[in-house]
Amino acid sequence: SLYSNRVIQQIAIGLIGLFLPIFLFNYFGSSIHKVLLFYIVASAFYGLLASVGAMLMSKIGLKLSMILGSLFLVTYFVSFYLFNNGWFFALFLALANLTLFRMLYWVPYHTDFAEFTTRKSRGKEVAFLASITTLICIFLPFAAGLIIDKFSFSILFLISMIIASISIIPILLLRPVKEEYSYSYLQTFKELFKKKNRKLFLAYIGDGAETIVGIVIWPIFIFQLLKGNYLSVGIVSSLVIFASIILRLFMGVLTDKTSKKKLIRFGSFLYALGWIGKIFVQTALQIFVVSGYQGFTAIIRRTPFTTLMYEQAADRGHYVDEYTVLRETSLCIGRVLMLILLFVLYLFVGLNFGFVLAAIASLLINFL
Repeated sequence: SLYSNRVIQQIAIGLIGLFLPIFLFNYFGSSIHKVLLFYIVASAFYGLLASVGAMLMSKIGLKLSMILGSLFLVTYFVSFYLFNNGWFFALFLALANLTLFRMLYWVPYHTDFAEFTTRKSRGKEVAFLASITTLICIFLPFAAGLIIDKFSFSILFLISMIIASISIIPILLLRPVKEEYSYSYLQTFKELFKKKNRKLFLAYIGDGAETIVGIVIWPIFIFQLLKGNYLSVGIVSSLVIFASIILRLFMGVLTDKTSKKKLIRFGSFLYALGWIGKIFVQTALQIFVVSGYQGFTAIIRRTPFTTLMYEQAADRGHYVDEYTVLRETSLCIGRVLMLILLFVLYLFVGLNFGFVLAAIASLLINFL
């Protein structure tokens, strides 16, 4: 049920994900700063309110929390539909709905996943979910690009809304689980900055900082490089996803048999080189080659990293949800710091300088 919910939900998000920064970039008259500001606010809100979501989860249970969170994902897509049709205030509704979705969904989801998976095969289980999602999502960038090219962003938002609604059905089949979040709001931040959690804090700050460059800057960069052709952006992105599936399954098996920290160190070094390679990209073929390389190395790095995250969360026992909140908050701090840095530096340097910063940030995950 958890797998099904995540896969269906990822289809809804995957249709929009690559093109949302591009949509905002075009809507704001090619203003990178306005796009960055949107993502700064979105990340800051969630970082400040993740613990509040965990407190609400304690009151209503993991299952109901995930259902409510998923409903806010549906209204998030509705907000963008309204925004694209002239309702400017709906952009603020989109930010509110995104924050509520993240607050109510991610902590119970990660808590459930850590509790339901088994230690000896967690790597395979993580890789299986990622591979199924990737397999289904191969055609999403191509499909999204085609829909935008032939119809409009409004149709794409409506389709994502419908699919997000369907993703709620599998959650109804989950067994109810109660988890008590034991930190207060202020204690959450005190715990985050304690010496015992320093490695966790640094690793996830780096992960959040690096990931946000891939989410926001890279799509706009390739959109500009491909001269504003939505379909070309979708085709190239789909080809890159297709190229990474087999290696991901292989890495899941290897993760259960090999030191996760060694794999993370090896993978993060190779992955950082991919970010450096992106600085020099100038053609569609180069986008495919460099993105394909980074997709492969991301799997070497990401599968053991995610598995280790769930192992550490599960090892906390009763404190699995507290660990998850500390992780989510650290990710948001990393995103906000990177976005603010890019906001300032863009006044002096081009977009691709963000790839240098992402390469440096990606190495911080070795602290985990």
